[in-house]
Amino acid sequence: MDRLTQVQNYFDGKLSKKEAEEFLQWFLSESSEEEVHAELDKLWYAKGKGEYDWKGDTLYQQILKKKDNQRTLNVSRKSKPEVAEGMKWWKIAAAVALLIVSSFLLYTGGVFTSSPTDFTEIVKSNPAGQKSKVYLPDGTIVNLNSESSITYTDEFAEGRKVYLKGEAFFDVTEDPSKPFTVYSGKLATTALGTSFNIKSYNKRQTEVVLVTGKVKVEKADSKELVYLVPGERASIDENQTTILKDQTDLKSITYWKEGVLHFDRSEIDHVVETLERWYGVEIETTGSLPDVKCSGTFQKNEYLTNVLEILSHSVGFEYTLNGKNLKLDFNQK
Repeated sequence: MDRLTQVQNYFDGKLSKKEAEEFLQWFLSESSEEEVHAELDKLWYAKGKGEYDWKGDTLYQQILKKKDNQRTLNVSRKSKPEVAEGMKWWKIAAAVALLIVSSFLLYTGGVFTSSPTDFTEIVKSNPAGQKSKVYLPDGTIVNLNSESSITYTDEFAEGRKVYLKGEAFFDVTEDPSKPFTVYSGKLATTALGTSFNIKSYNKRQTEVVLVTGKVKVEKADSKELVYLVPGERASIDENQTTILKDQTDLKSITYWKEGVLHFDRSEIDHVVETLERWYGVEIETTGSLPDVKCSGTFQKNEYLTNVLEILSHSVGFEYTLNGKNLKLDFNQK
């Protein structure tokens, strides 16, 4: 049978366990194309969460485990960087994983909070080291960064409302009668049809950057709001009482969407946090972190070892990488 028929039969529950396993093995291989990922999302929404004679999520996790066992790294600073797959399969995982049904993320401490409802709530999330493209019920496309999640009601039963934790780029389908609102940290961003980037990994800071169209950004615990035009940014952190609006470089803001790692006068602790999310590693530091700022742009899907080689020489540290564990030694010899 052709691939699209196989996809259809998978979500209809018509495949045997063996056929389903062969399908998932193919889908997690490099031959699976991005347009098929989009087709999967459409089929999932169209067909719903049907019943199966076998546990699809269990089968999926078993296959992921086999993949995970094949991607262990073991390199040190003085070793030659190897050309490896570098977690490419992770980019595929989010598209095929069955939608997780759970409660909306709760925002507390003066931030937006959702109320319990009878509607089905959907969560799509990425672990560290993974990015994905999500297709929402209205056709809106979301590029979801690593260690990020979005939550919304099935078929937007409560309106076009999305709750974001982390970072995402939204390309919103225009519908003047139904505003599209993203709740992130202390800010709510509303658009009719536009594209924008939101970063809100923690409660300390949230920023919204408009790429096209026009958006309204509101503060959760007040009536304060600002309007953005392309190239403008609205941000707020834990020390601010009002929303700050300024100009920003659109290209650098959306580099991550293209797989390009970019630092712009970034503190070392920010660099460490970014590397953990970007490559899905756990970083342990020893010694005092130097008071320096890092700037640089690494090519698309650059290998971690190459990034570490450049940073170690410019910043001054030794590193050891063993699987998902990375040690950075800032002790000056």
